[in-house]
Amino acid sequence: MSEVLRDPVVLLVDGPRWKSAAPPTTRNIASVGYHCIIWSPEDLPKLPAEFIPSCNDWYCRAEHATIQFIRCVITGTVITQGRFAIATDQASEKTAANVERRYNLLRRWIKKTCVNSVVRWRNPGIPEAPAGPNRSANPSSPDRSLWVGPSAMNWLTADATRRIKISPETLVEGFTSQRSI
Repeated sequence: MSEVLRDPVVLLVDGPRWKSAAPPTTRNIASVGYHCIIWSPEDLPKLPAEFIPSCNDWYCRAEHATIQFIRCVITGTVITQGRFAIATDQASEKTAANVERRYNLLRRWIKKTCVNSVVRWRNPGIPEAPAGPNRSANPSSPDRSLWVGPSAMNWLTADATRRIKISPETLVEGFTSQRSI
């Protein structure tokens, strides 16, 4: 988060839902949970929200002007896959440019500090086999699109039973054959 927070106008919002029309903001990552919104009031002075009576919450209606950050969670021997995402198609040209600039800074930082092509996916519920006419390889080739940070890589490689998943409930799991250094 230090890279994101280098920009002094960036704020963090805990999730896309909150209890008042205006969300509580922070610059402390420890104050936000699993779903974090990265927002700058310079891009959009106020985060519009819609009240949802069925859950008594306000829901963010400004995804186009923010960066979505889904945080990794460790439960036992599983770490869930996190992500950064944007969808600026409905933003003004200036807002879209600012959000995309921040997002691209994050992408470059991730590519400098993280590694890819180290996790292979497998479905433990089916036999391991190479790809065929009607099936993917199990396990897969190393995933070039998944970037693993240094702390997550150290955690994964410290114990051969540790896995990465999209969510704890999914059957398909990622593993690395690398050992910690």
